[in-house]
Amino acid sequence: MAQQRIIYWFRNDLRLQDNEALRSAVESAEEIVPVYVFDPRQFENTRFGFRRTGALRAQFLIDSVTDLRNNLQKKGGNLLVRIGDPEKIVSQLAEDYNADYVYTSKEIAPQETSVESQLSKNLKLINIDIKLFWMDTLVHAVDLPFSISKLPADYAGFVSQIKDNLRIIAPFPEIGKVTLPVKYDAGSVPSLSELGISTDEIPGPEDQSRISSGGETAALKVFDEFIKSYILSDKNPGTNDSITDSRISDWLSVGSISARYIYHHIKSAQADSLKTEATINNLLTRDYFHWTLLRYGPRLFKPSGIKHDFSKQWANDNNLYDKWKNGQTDDEQVNAMMKKLAAEGYLTLSEREHAASYLVNTWGVNWTWGAMYFESHLMDYEVSVNWGRWNNVAGVGVE
Repeated sequence: MAQQRIIYWFRNDLRLQDNEALRSAVESAEEIVPVYVFDPRQFENTRFGFRRTGALRAQFLIDSVTDLRNNLQKKGGNLLVRIGDPEKIVSQLAEDYNADYVYTSKEIAPQETSVESQLSKNLKLINIDIKLFWMDTLVHAVDLPFSISKLPADYAGFVSQIKDNLRIIAPFPEIGKVTLPVKYDAGSVPSLSELGISTDEIPGPEDQSRISSGGETAALKVFDEFIKSYILSDKNPGTNDSITDSRISDWLSVGSISARYIYHHIKSAQADSLKTEATINNLLTRDYFHWTLLRYGPRLFKPSGIKHDFSKQWANDNNLYDKWKNGQTDDEQVNAMMKKLAAEGYLTLSEREHAASYLVNTWGVNWTWGAMYFESHLMDYEVSVNWGRWNNVAGVGVE
């Protein structure tokens, strides 16, 4: 029997294409209430004075949510937008709209799962259930040929076990018509200042052309160009990570495009097998970082890392750290990279590794400090990928 009303809480799945949870909500209920909540905790200052989510990342998110609202409106729907604690706001909306269910995507990072858990508790108090959908990886969790507790200790082992068991389901079609409740207070998409971020924190106009514009519309356009200029081209791209270096990872990080969508469209392009396989390898590497976070949890964020290696001692040297952040080291390449990161929110994978290695292996500064800075500034920040890469650079992760 169809449900009368479902609250659909968007998280890192800001798209209509290949959104299993959203499609399920639309097909399961007479009415849905699409919701996005800007969580102020994501924009607070760290103990080092910079924001957990910097201004460039915040603006990219605002653009992505705005584009999502526009796309929902084309389907006859809208996007309710609020600012506050999602676990409180979503449960209150579920009660206010007399919803039968809350549908949303499943996250794996500790803070995100804590929000899920508290939301579930709040919903139980008002007799409303939550349904979580796994949507962020290329391979679905249930299709792994092993349990997470048996995750191979390195990427090579992971690939060797999965390559002959690779099952990637087809992307889900875009949703059709969205039916909203009669009374619906959409609210407005906040500006940076409404999130407590000064516009002075955004780089000057001369840098804007090199800054990505958020949203599914931009994501699909960039991906189409990627197919033409990389997958179908005879040119050597000169990169080992085309997903990162093409900046598709910017949109992938907030779910404006899915890994499955990328995979199936690359395969259907029938292009050079080496380029296709290299890109699929990039997606599987991302998957492995996700499974690593799910397997090891909080260990990913500690100086001893996934390996629990306490033999390495890191310097908590604020002076060296500030020089690194501000591009004032003795290495001009590193300086240029750090200034580029601050201005554009982007570094190629090789640039990230070079800059990170300088902080960690040349100066011996606490690698978690560097990971926090990248978290603030990288447009394509994803918890598992960023912290997993820093684990590896510091020699305390899984390769």
